[in-house]
Amino acid sequence: MLGMKEYGHIARECQKPKRAKDAAYHREKMLLCKQEEAGIQLNVEQADWRDDTDDESDDQRLEAHYMYMAKLQQVSPDVDDSGPIFD
Repeated sequence: MLGMKEYGHIARECQKPKRAKDAAYHREKMLLCKQEEAGIQLNVEQADWRDDTDDESDDQRLEAHYMYMAKLQQVSPDVDDSGPIFD
C-alpha cells in the first residue's frame, strides 16, 4: 500500500464540499424520494446527488421523514369538503 492513509492522499483531497442542509436541500431530497417511490427513473445527476448524500449517519431516519412528508403533501380532492370525523 503506497501510503494511502497519509495526509495528502488524492481521495481525501478531492472530496466535494458539503452542501448546507437547508430547506432547499431537504425539499430536493424529499422530491427525489417521491420520484423513487413512484418508480420514476432518476437522471444521472440526481442519482449521483442521492448517492453522495446516502452516506450520512442518520440517513434512514431522514428517508423515513421525507417519505412521511411526501405523503402529507398528497391531498385528496374531497378534503376541502369534509369536516372533522367524530366517532
